[in-house]
Amino acid sequence: MLPDKLKKTIGIKVDVDTHMGMQKGVPVLMEIFRAFNIKASFFIPMGPDNTGRTVKRIWTRRGFLKKAGRVNVLQTYGIKTFLYGILLKGPEIAREGSHIIKKLIAEGHEVGIHGYDHVYWHDRIKYLDKLKTEEILDASVKVFTEITGKDPVSFAAPGWMINEYALNFFQKNGFVYSSDTRGEIPFYPVMGKNRFSVIQIPSTLPTLDEVIGIEGNDPNTLVRYFLGLLKDDLNILTIHAELEGNRWGAFLELFLKNAMKKGFKFKRLIDIAYILRDEGRLPFCEIIYGTIRGRAGEVSCHSPPIVS
Repeated sequence: MLPDKLKKTIGIKVDVDTHMGMQKGVPVLMEIFRAFNIKASFFIPMGPDNTGRTVKRIWTRRGFLKKAGRVNVLQTYGIKTFLYGILLKGPEIAREGSHIIKKLIAEGHEVGIHGYDHVYWHDRIKYLDKLKTEEILDASVKVFTEITGKDPVSFAAPGWMINEYALNFFQKNGFVYSSDTRGEIPFYPVMGKNRFSVIQIPSTLPTLDEVIGIEGNDPNTLVRYFLGLLKDDLNILTIHAELEGNRWGAFLELFLKNAMKKGFKFKRLIDIAYILRDEGRLPFCEIIYGTIRGRAGEVSCHSPPIVS
């Protein structure tokens, strides 16, 4: 059962996937949030932008090309982004955006880790062993600490893909929560027959790129669709710096305005996690791999609550 403090609540999780999203999208989102007096949770890759390597998904992920066409990826991301990791060396997203990270923190936003190399994690984490998983996470924590001067307490898995070794790493290193799954309710994760005490906060709503061209092609239609999905309990909306911080800023502004009119309040995910830890009674749920509408490839989902 969720605490009353989380009734009619929306947690906004911002995934930054690219150097372009960091440099151009995040400042736009900060301006929008400033106008609405909203604090959000930003998750940033700690390593290089190798977006160009996603080209292989044309052959490995069914529906990838179709989704890319709906979103118009070249116009959204720019040609240069798709050369990173192939013809151009991928820029260091967090280090080159360290001044932005510090500004986010100064303005009261949460900053967490979104992997190291977004593409590598997304495509391979399901198959990585304990040693490689911890090597990536150690490198991520090192960069985060260098930039912020603090230890990280939150993580959001690139592409909503996670493994049990990462969950164990979070538990051993004092993370408060991670947001690696798609689902309905916060829970304590079970994976590989192990139970973990780090709260899992799933994205409960679809992402904009999953519904563009399916539920509508204009901000007004899409906002009505998202408003219709909101529950009177806890909602977690994942937005992307490359979309809502770029061509789809009008959608985000309209959504925030109308959600507020309907009485919804906004919280950072870290604040939600503290409330859940102190006041919630969370179930254990198994993390499984599955598919969701509008997204190519697998994502991590959760099973129904486990009855002890």
